[in-house]
Amino acid sequence: MSAYLTLKGLREKKINAEISMFPLSPGGRLRGEDVPVHYCKKPLEEKFAYSRVLKHELKAVPDVDVYHAQGVWQYPTYAIVDVAREQGKPYLITPRGMLYPQDIAKSNAFFKKLSLKWRLLRDLNLSSCVHVTCEDEMIHCRNLGVTSPIAIIPNPVEIKEYLPQNRGSKFRIGYMGRISRRKNVEALIYAMDHLKLDDAELLIIGGGDKEYESFLKSEVERLFLQNVKFAGFLSGEEKDKALSTISLLVMPSEFENLGNVILEGLVRGIPCVATKGAPWKDLVYYNCGWWVDYDQKAIENAILSAYELSHAEFVEMGENGVSLMKSKYSVESVGNNMRDLYSWILGNGEKPLFVYENQ
Repeated sequence: MSAYLTLKGLREKKINAEISMFPLSPGGRLRGEDVPVHYCKKPLEEKFAYSRVLKHELKAVPDVDVYHAQGVWQYPTYAIVDVAREQGKPYLITPRGMLYPQDIAKSNAFFKKLSLKWRLLRDLNLSSCVHVTCEDEMIHCRNLGVTSPIAIIPNPVEIKEYLPQNRGSKFRIGYMGRISRRKNVEALIYAMDHLKLDDAELLIIGGGDKEYESFLKSEVERLFLQNVKFAGFLSGEEKDKALSTISLLVMPSEFENLGNVILEGLVRGIPCVATKGAPWKDLVYYNCGWWVDYDQKAIENAILSAYELSHAEFVEMGENGVSLMKSKYSVESVGNNMRDLYSWILGNGEKPLFVYENQ
């Protein structure tokens, strides 16, 4: 969604931004239709996403001034870099949080370290710029040895009219995102057990790791919790309806390079809680939520603080969150920043203030 909305913002600035991608997976659908798509042939295998014709397909896209790869570790990024060099065009790489030490360590660590040494670090350092979404991600890149300029531009969120909040009499705590162990969803289940809040409910929205999801459901049963509900993966109108009933959105993850779920909450006027594994000090600075240690007690204290707020205080925090989204994270704001970044790379403008060169 963040890549699509960024390209949409660029197109609103009359920049011909397009995307090349592999075919949709069975049952998949596009995020929207405002960005032209060039479909490439399906890769021979999924893990490394190798396709012997991908470079040819990328070269067939006419009039490219800048190539921008999304993610690392898989073949498409290497293919984009090769095509850009062959054509003498600049390229950028957006790691999408994949260079965090926790992400490198969580799976295929040996392969990732070998890839860094063999090629990826060189590709990053020869890029015109590396794009990250927060200062923490930039620090991790520098610690790995990335010396190229780094631009900090957050993911965008769509500012539009959402369903009005319809929270009813229950204080509903929400989790939304992928169900995986590093997301620490069980912390919210244990909080419901420990806090025993009157008229409170936990709604877990998302899918993913089936084994981990089974563990979460077994914990709910073991603790005899009647106020924890699993909604599964929701999108579109179903997601909007569910979020319109949420009082507080909590992201208890071990780490996130940004955490789009916080954007989704704040833009709807929902106060949020994020752990300090994610770069969300703005929640405190703009008084629209809580930014706490990655710790069970700290997460519970934040939930309790939210529960004890008056209605007026809650509404004020929600309004502060919407204001933050409009000022820093809107499609227009991110589109402006990305346009300025490309212009600088092409020699048509001054270096933006959000670009940091290696010291």
